[in-house]
Amino acid sequence: MNQILARPCSEVVGLLAHWLQDKFPDSAILLYGSGNSVLSKADPSEILFDFYVIVPSYRKAYGSRLMAFLNYCIPPNVFYLEEKFGDKKLRAKYAILSTAHFEKLVSKKTFHSYFWARFAQPSVIVAAPDDIRERLGQSVETAVDTFVSRAAPLVGDGASVSQIWRQGLAHSYKAELRAEQPGRVDDLLESYGNWPDRVTNLEGSSKVRPGGAWQSRLTWRLRAVQGAFLSVIRLLKGAMTFQGGVDYIAWKISRHAGFTLPVKNWERRFPILGAPFLGARYYRLKRELTLRSNHPE
Repeated sequence: MNQILARPCSEVVGLLAHWLQDKFPDSAILLYGSGNSVLSKADPSEILFDFYVIVPSYRKAYGSRLMAFLNYCIPPNVFYLEEKFGDKKLRAKYAILSTAHFEKLVSKKTFHSYFWARFAQPSVIVAAPDDIRERLGQSVETAVDTFVSRAAPLVGDGASVSQIWRQGLAHSYKAELRAEQPGRVDDLLESYGNWPDRVTNLEGSSKVRPGGAWQSRLTWRLRAVQGAFLSVIRLLKGAMTFQGGVDYIAWKISRHAGFTLPVKNWERRFPILGAPFLGARYYRLKRELTLRSNHPE
């Protein structure tokens, strides 16, 4: 797994990782998300790169009991990085997890799919101390195993890797404020190339126990309920740490959901108070879009 995660990155990504390691010594830097997929196709000054910083401990990373507490209870803490690159600017958001917490969050000890579904998908270890690099590789293997074992019952015995991943991704998006447009999952799987086949071991993962299918559907519905609550809580917390956080999250939701989620000026000024209203607006617009799709004129 470490060889798969050690793919080469651009000079810009390496520079951003270097800045992050300066902020958080002895940390590992993982590149995740859209920044990973567009490295060779876009002007880096137009990309918001997406990193995870895996630190030895929260107390060492922050020196603040409050920030350490928030990161452990409502992971992850998310921050914004902006640095000059010649006459342009590079921008990134980065989330922080401790090594031990990361290992727990991607395992079967964690009910919600937020972390193990994310890290089952392609990522790159940009920089890491040798001891943490080995643990990260093992954690990604754990994330894939957790993802596959919880997605497989949705499709039943004899399902292909592609079918399992398609259902797992679709349900993990529904478990967050990340409702995707039709065809998005297929587009993602196509962009992943042979990643699912390389990392997936179906031995023992795809066998469905008697009654396992309906139990799996029920647990995924419960994850969706839990995910709605967690998304609002993360929005509240992120408003304290992420510059322009409300507009970013609204843009992120809009890009995935297929409609524009407007943000009012007072919600920008008072993001903690505005977060529940933004969440309610999202669900109203999503419901209206669903009704129009089901009952076209």
